[in-house]
Amino acid sequence: MRIVFVALMSALLWFGFAAGASAQTGLERFEKELKPQFELKKFSYASGQPLGASGFVLNDVVAVVPANPATGDKESTVRIDKVTVEDLDFERLRKDAKDDLSPRFAKLRMEGVTGDDEMFTALEPYGVPNVPFDMALDYRIDPAAKVLTLNMLEVSLRGQARLALSMILDGVSDKTDIDSAKDDARLRSASLTIDDKQLFAKLVPAAAKEEGITADELITTALDALGAFAQAQSGETLKALDAVVSFIADWKAPKGALVLGLKPAKTAGLDDIDKIMEPNALSTIFGFTATYPGTRAGAAQAGSKK
Repeated sequence: MRIVFVALMSALLWFGFAAGASAQTGLERFEKELKPQFELKKFSYASGQPLGASGFVLNDVVAVVPANPATGDKESTVRIDKVTVEDLDFERLRKDAKDDLSPRFAKLRMEGVTGDDEMFTALEPYGVPNVPFDMALDYRIDPAAKVLTLNMLEVSLRGQARLALSMILDGVSDKTDIDSAKDDARLRSASLTIDDKQLFAKLVPAAAKEEGITADELITTALDALGAFAQAQSGETLKALDAVVSFIADWKAPKGALVLGLKPAKTAGLDDIDKIMEPNALSTIFGFTATYPGTRAGAAQAGSKK
């Protein structure tokens, strides 16, 4: 019996060591399974650390994109101070994965992204400096339940503005494409945060100039349009519109972030948009809410009139 026990323990220990030796860290999997797929002229990073079996950190990343029509037929360089991947569906991103199946999950952050092509300088003509931006993505798809949970999609232009979106969609699986999503996806809830620092103060005058009007005229047009819509609204709908209108009116110096929310009484799809003009449908059908620290009661129905 003792011989059998020793033999069994030896076998278990060998299996454990073998499994441990064959297990790869997230950084090793990135180097082996994903990096070779990059169609880049150059990809490098100063240092990297693993985060378990499906995560990793890369510091001082440099990626050189070959010349192509999208880059104006010239090379472009993208630099990222830090990439943090906490979780990634490596199985769906490997070269031998099925093309019709989307990655089921990802949780990552990119900090200090800069570049030298037109995409990074597109806002400079409008007075917006070419500053680094940060991005975060955290989502998961439940293929069996057909539910997409977007915990966070956040883009921040440093010192200018931050946008953060979260939502839950029913009817979305790892096989869903954009065309089918239009018909099948149903919104369960959503939240959008607009935290403007000084971006609108630069973009509004530039947009108005392109229309041949002043910035005040452009804002007045928007406020009057919302004011006309607000005349038929009441209760929670009007309260939410007061927040939106107050935020727009404060475009030169916002008093905080505008947070928009949707939580339909029943899940909503694109075919429900035609109901939006019904009185108070924003709150009763779509569960629309809006909060803003500088909200002024009565702002919506007043429009541009003060």
